[in-house]
Amino acid sequence: MEHTTEHIIYLLSKSKLEGLSYEEQLKLDSWRLNAAANREVCAMLDNKEMLDRDLKGFSAYDWEASFETFEQEHLSAPKTIFPIRRIWSYGIAAVLIGMLTLFFVRYLTDVGYQANPDVKILPAQTTGTIYLKNGDSIAISPKDTVLSFATLPNNLTKGNDSLLISTPKGGKMAVLLPDGTKVWMNAETQLDYYETDSLRQVRLIGEAYFEVAKKYFSSGDLSNVKPFNVQTGNIHVTVLGTHFNVKANKSLSDFRATLYEGKVRVQQGERQIILTPGEEAYINTGRIERRVIDTEIGTALKDGYFIFNSEPLSVIMEDISAWYNVNVVYLDNEIKSEKFEGMLSRNSRLKDIINVLESTGKVNFKFKENTIYVDKKQSK
Repeated sequence: MEHTTEHIIYLLSKSKLEGLSYEEQLKLDSWRLNAAANREVCAMLDNKEMLDRDLKGFSAYDWEASFETFEQEHLSAPKTIFPIRRIWSYGIAAVLIGMLTLFFVRYLTDVGYQANPDVKILPAQTTGTIYLKNGDSIAISPKDTVLSFATLPNNLTKGNDSLLISTPKGGKMAVLLPDGTKVWMNAETQLDYYETDSLRQVRLIGEAYFEVAKKYFSSGDLSNVKPFNVQTGNIHVTVLGTHFNVKANKSLSDFRATLYEGKVRVQQGERQIILTPGEEAYINTGRIERRVIDTEIGTALKDGYFIFNSEPLSVIMEDISAWYNVNVVYLDNEIKSEKFEGMLSRNSRLKDIINVLESTGKVNFKFKENTIYVDKKQSK
């Protein structure tokens, strides 16, 4: 099969712009399976976050001049150039082909893998931003521990019954909300809090552990606690107790609400589940279901541990990516579904986490700058 560099660039470009014929897809699949480096390129092109970042960086280049130079130096067969010229007529193709060219140069001819992660990669530090309703913002630094709104100056807290809190990749935060609720936020998490006369509401993307403070309506009736509701997508978690953990990605493909004390109601449309301590609501084929769990697993974020209980590697690497602020590229997509168990401190070096996963004999890791490359362990 034809595996020349220019022909593969053409197939990769066409796969993103038009789609491939059956024969072309066979050729591209054959090339991809031929070497780990080839699988790496395909994985990178499927990684939207990295693709967007590289597109922004590449936008300053003169792509037409760059392609003409590349064509003069490397593309010598007219019959191969023709289909690229046909695709070239599409506006985005200029950027995509130029980017693919740089991918080959950057990742195939100069791989430069490291055996160990960069020592500069650290566990998540206390950092993030709090945005107040009055327009002020507070930047959190590693020296802060628990930020309490009760201790902020009056000019900041006055009238602020709503706030937006966010942590970046590689960041974490513990905060005491205006109602007295304590929240431990994982890396890459956004929490939007507001309070009305009848409700306390949180919109959450990411993961947070809550210890909800009891707050009563202004009447002071001790039997009438003001509800505390956590919303993520179309799922609502209404607190009837105090201690619980909620984890949800944007697509809700990974959602978990885990209860440790009291009761919570988890509602999705017409369906609702009442959880008791030691139970967890989770998504199963788009529908919330209930299961019994080890409560130590759910308090891992609050207590400072990673606990993997038969978790797919894809979920584990999502957590690692956010906590250590690294990118993850799979050289073999089949390894994503492999399951692992373990318990490690969140203060561990990235190398220690990787060593534990590699000790299973199932997976192999390589590194370059702040990117982890994940591959299936090859049998000898």
